[in-house]
Amino acid sequence: MLRNLVVNDYALIDHLAVDFDPGLNVITGETGAGKSIVIDALTLVLGNRGNKTNIRQGKNKMTVQGLFDISEQPGLLQKCEEFGIPMEDGQLILIREMDDRGRNICRANGLIITVAQLKTIGDELIDIHGQHEHQSLFKRENHRQLLDAFGGEKSQKYREQTAAYAGEIKRIEDLIAELETNERELEREKETLQFEINEIEAATLVVGEDEELEGEKRILENRERLFSHTSRAYELLRGENTDQNPILDALSLLAESIAEITRIDSSFEDKLETVNGILSETENLSFEIRSYLEDMEYNLGDLDEIETRLSVIARLKRKYGHNINEILAYAAEISIRLKSLLNRDESLQAYYQELSGIQDKYYKISNSLYQLRLKTAGALKTALEKELGELAMEKVQVEISVAHDPNRVSSHGQDIVEFLISVNPGQDPKPLGKVASGGEISRIMLSLKSIFGGLDAIETMVFDEIDTGISGRTAQVVAEKIQALSVTPPRGRQIICITHLPQIAAMSDQHFMVEKHTQNDGVEVSFVPLDEKGKKEELSRMLGGAEVTQKTWDHAQEMLELSQKIKKSKKSKEDKILS
Repeated sequence: MLRNLVVNDYALIDHLAVDFDPGLNVITGETGAGKSIVIDALTLVLGNRGNKTNIRQGKNKMTVQGLFDISEQPGLLQKCEEFGIPMEDGQLILIREMDDRGRNICRANGLIITVAQLKTIGDELIDIHGQHEHQSLFKRENHRQLLDAFGGEKSQKYREQTAAYAGEIKRIEDLIAELETNERELEREKETLQFEINEIEAATLVVGEDEELEGEKRILENRERLFSHTSRAYELLRGENTDQNPILDALSLLAESIAEITRIDSSFEDKLETVNGILSETENLSFEIRSYLEDMEYNLGDLDEIETRLSVIARLKRKYGHNINEILAYAAEISIRLKSLLNRDESLQAYYQELSGIQDKYYKISNSLYQLRLKTAGALKTALEKELGELAMEKVQVEISVAHDPNRVSSHGQDIVEFLISVNPGQDPKPLGKVASGGEISRIMLSLKSIFGGLDAIETMVFDEIDTGISGRTAQVVAEKIQALSVTPPRGRQIICITHLPQIAAMSDQHFMVEKHTQNDGVEVSFVPLDEKGKKEELSRMLGGAEVTQKTWDHAQEMLELSQKIKKSKKSKEDKILS
């Protein structure tokens, strides 16, 4: 719900900061005072289209900030998580800036987001009804959901079964479509796959062989240098074919001398061990070098053969993978695909048989859902017409169309549901969104909300000029319905209502008065929260017009006392329900 709204340099507003009550918030003021400007600003932070002409004269940008508590809206919390918006204690701060060049900057808890993302979030935050187009319940795609919600657990059960069977049908049809691709394409794919498998298998690849071959190649390419330095190392150690004193002979002489020293001075024993160890290791090294020389003569492969093999491996890498492991994995993958294509006819027959069984189940349950929707539509029509009759729309005609398409397959069933309404005798029912009067639209929405109570996840509703064309007893009924909606268990809705009716204003939990002031540098709109005295004064003005008399003052006091009695009575009933 909306906790706080801050508006800067929007239209006639210089700076405005408003804290809203969780219950019923009422906004009143003289005609033309600018009551709807605040709602217009609110739509901006909800992602609706902005207009740079709304920037306050003399300023270069306008800013709107909304603080929302979404801790009780898990769906919206998940949406914020998907957008990467950081959350803490369920608090969401949305900021929208627009400059005089029409550029937008949108932020959610400090993270910059797009206008489209802002609107996605805004659509789940607030429903605004009246002169605006922010009306989720008037979207036809929501009507089926409303009808099924009115149908209760049975409708929910049928919908879940329908969705499950529709999902299975889609899965099997996708598999069939894949197998029924153009015959020529399938044949070409089979030939390609078989060629690739044959090419990889013919290469008889061994994991790691390319690395071994590269090592052999490097040795063969440097064979003369390698032989030269290896031979020299052996000669230095053994002294064959050279005039230089062999290293092993010198180490032997050194060992003899150290041994003689040790016989005289025992402290040299560790030196003797060191020299003997060096002599032993050096002898072993000489044996290994001689063996390496012999292997070079007999075990090295042919350079041309190695290069040819590496060329084959390199060609396969370019086509099928970065290394031999990837090439072999690719071969295994395409072998499965080829097997599937070769068994295509057998697979198709099995899929068609499975599809037929699932379709029978789908058509049976979707028809049951259709029959239940028809029955539910009649009950909802009666309930909605009753609610509208109490709101001075006695001649309204409601139609809930349930159009059934026996060939349609969807997760929602085979029906297209739409709410239609005629507000004047002799006129054919039309879609809800095409009803002409903003006041009528708001009363229709109020009726729907009264019927469905807490089914809608959106926590905040705005009614703009809901009192158009009503007065007297009907006005009192509207007031009580709005107040009841704001406290409906298990969790009430936050209501923001712009009104001219004192009956609605008297029911408020928080009352704001909007005034327009002419100043030297232009016009300014103020948004004032009223205390009890201020609330009574504003009610007196609404009852008596420009002049506040003792009679209107007493009448205002009477209305406030009556509203308190109504609130206490309803709260007592709700406490009993919740207990």
